[in-house]
Amino acid sequence: MMADGPAVVADHAFTTGKIAQSSFEKPLSPSREKVGIANGFGCFPDKVSPAKNAGEFVVDDFEHEIGTNFLLKGKGLVILTSCSHRGVINTIRQAQRASGVDKVHAVIGGFHLVPPLDDAYFKQVIAELKDINPDYLMPAHCTGEPFYDMVRREMPGKVFQSNVGTLYTFTT
Repeated sequence: MMADGPAVVADHAFTTGKIAQSSFEKPLSPSREKVGIANGFGCFPDKVSPAKNAGEFVVDDFEHEIGTNFLLKGKGLVILTSCSHRGVINTIRQAQRASGVDKVHAVIGGFHLVPPLDDAYFKQVIAELKDINPDYLMPAHCTGEPFYDMVRREMPGKVFQSNVGTLYTFTT
């Protein structure tokens, strides 16, 4: 679904709409010099077959990425971040703006906190997360181990590892 603004999904969820770059976070865009997928295919225009290389390659700023959210009665927002290419804090703040609700019950999904980001950056994210004060964090697929270890130490009892097939049940 492409939506500039928040949109209701299936009568009970809502999207963030475009995620504003409102915090210190900036998208980590792949570059041809540093990123490649298996055998260099993926981020290198010269490796793409002529049939698929019909246009000009542009750096992806992930402007199209959205989060999907639920308001759990009496508990607050449950935020599904996608991959957080626009920043996990930016995604949370956008969900709060879209809903008018500040209380965050859970944040689930990729936090996109991987190299070249470092401990100093992770500490900024954790400080913001502490300020937001969610009840639960479930970092997933694109959250690096260094961040996961650090946030688990800094926010004990709130951080749960999420794996493929993990089922979370939230009740009111």
